[in-house]
Amino acid sequence: MSEARVHDFDRLVGQVYDAALEPGRWPQVLEALSDFLEGAATKLTFQNARTLRSEASSVRMPPEADLTYAQYYHKTNVFLPRVARLHAGTLIPVWNLLPREVYQRSEFYNDFCRPGDMCHPIGVVLANEPDMRVVFTCGRARTAGEFEPEHLDRLRRIGPHLVRAASVRLRLTRSDISRNANAEALNRVAQGVLIVAANGDILFANRAAEALLAEADGIRTEKTALRASRPADAAQLQRLIATAAERADAAGGVMALGRPGPRRPLSVLVAPLIIESTWFVTGRPAAIVFVADPDSAPRTAQDQLRNLYRLTPAEAAVAMAIARGEGLQAVVDELDISLTTARTHLQHVFEKTETRRQAELVRLIAASGPYVRQ
Repeated sequence: MSEARVHDFDRLVGQVYDAALEPGRWPQVLEALSDFLEGAATKLTFQNARTLRSEASSVRMPPEADLTYAQYYHKTNVFLPRVARLHAGTLIPVWNLLPREVYQRSEFYNDFCRPGDMCHPIGVVLANEPDMRVVFTCGRARTAGEFEPEHLDRLRRIGPHLVRAASVRLRLTRSDISRNANAEALNRVAQGVLIVAANGDILFANRAAEALLAEADGIRTEKTALRASRPADAAQLQRLIATAAERADAAGGVMALGRPGPRRPLSVLVAPLIIESTWFVTGRPAAIVFVADPDSAPRTAQDQLRNLYRLTPAEAAVAMAIARGEGLQAVVDELDISLTTARTHLQHVFEKTETRRQAELVRLIAASGPYVRQ
């Protein structure tokens, strides 16, 4: 290999690893890979291994290609079921996966690949994990002819770097989701908190939400998606999630999820949330779902106040009594303490919450979130 070609290859490897850290660079890298392999279109395909939904990020394909692939054509991709059996690093001369005539008769080939100059593809499996698969593909137009052994050798050389970059990106993505969601902080919240994709796929659930899902009483999981336990509530919950995730005009909202008596319905709030980076798609739509159980609300609210303002149990009980408008005498009766002690607790609450009057304290508790209220 000439010195210039070695320099070009080294620069391409550097670009691949840069993209692992900054996903916004992948389109530029895909362009460079297309030139390196003397192909036309190149794309990265991401598939949820559980739901089998798939997305793509491509260059040198029609502008609508990624959208139509995610909406429909991933269902017709004749390669994906076969790729599912391959481990990361496997080179894909596609005729090793299925006969040429099967591919060329398929809807995927005729309606998606031919218009996108992906008639003669080669690729490499970048990741095949329990929750996701990632594949790199480079294609040529029908008139350009198939890739030659030299091009497969080039892919064989760059492939290991793509695989390692994928591994790094996947680890960072999982870390990003946890960090963007403030996972550790959310685990301290007594109410259920879930982060879900537009279709309901659960990206994160705090410990309280996991407990509610385990009970399957009001909310449940269907494969990997959040669902209402009662069919009568299912459509409304999915609509709230979809509008929030896509940040539509009527984004999110509130609803009650019915449960068998005597338990009262769960209270649900759905709101938009932006997760800044996934493996190669930036700004993936997502929604945050808060779920409160009114049957455990008194304990829940007091615990949250204690976490927010570092109150003692007695101080939190005083604050909740004030928020309910019950006054100090109710605290005296409930906790079996003197009025003087109750006033001392209230003074400590004022100091810790930086309020001075009961009205300010009530407004502060009301503004602390819908699940601090009774």
